[in-house]
Amino acid sequence: MNPYGEVSFIDVGQGDSIFIRLPFHKGTYLIDTGGHLPFQKEEWKEKSQKFTVGNDIILPYLKSKGITEIDKLILTHSDYDHVGAATEIIPYVRVHEIVVTPGSEKESIMKRIIQVAYQKQIKITEGIKGQGWNAGKAAFLFLSPDDSLYEGNNDSLVLYARIGGMSWLFTGDLEKEGESQLIRQWNLKADILKVGHHGSKTSTSKEFLRAVNPKAAVISVGAKNRYGHPHKEVIRLLKEQHLKVFRTDLHGQITYKFYKEKGTFQTHYP
Repeated sequence: MNPYGEVSFIDVGQGDSIFIRLPFHKGTYLIDTGGHLPFQKEEWKEKSQKFTVGNDIILPYLKSKGITEIDKLILTHSDYDHVGAATEIIPYVRVHEIVVTPGSEKESIMKRIIQVAYQKQIKITEGIKGQGWNAGKAAFLFLSPDDSLYEGNNDSLVLYARIGGMSWLFTGDLEKEGESQLIRQWNLKADILKVGHHGSKTSTSKEFLRAVNPKAAVISVGAKNRYGHPHKEVIRLLKEQHLKVFRTDLHGQITYKFYKEKGTFQTHYP
């Protein structure tokens, strides 16, 4: 029985994928899977058309950890760079439950994911504000959305967690409008902030950072991506808050490994 746990921000390029493993087999969770738009032609893909995020990054990563089952696959919203690789992963890993944001099931990529999930008889549930669960010494709570009308980034599943002596805020692609609603509805403090929307200038307001008051921030972003993420204004705001900033484009995989209530961050550039 492994007494260690981890929270890992997997380097999937321009996208999000976060793996959480609790000590003593109390829970394994994957928040988003990364993935690429069907028409996206980045340089590495032009060289090797067979490369996919699911088959070449996520599945080998899980295999290296000895992971054959995932308790919850949490799909924050229907953007390809967050969920596109799900259809590659589901056939090869036993997933007990898939959690989606309400209303996103109508989007084309989510329809395909759900079709594959039904074939594997996987339970599909909707996450919504106020729902949560406990596992071992960890606790999880969805803070958003609070309705079933899906309108994109601001309806991302936002997950707050207590893991390994730290409080975590996983924001998907939440933008400033959603951030404002979040801090109005919750007395929100977190040690570690997963920066919304890959550091886009449409996310991470000064008011939000002051409210959350994190110690460190993680930006999941692709090197030299076409969108200019992370935006220099976001980086400036994070520096003004004197935060430790981790970025997958600069640091590769970012892992918080913990024992009981104490842990350390490690980076691993491929």
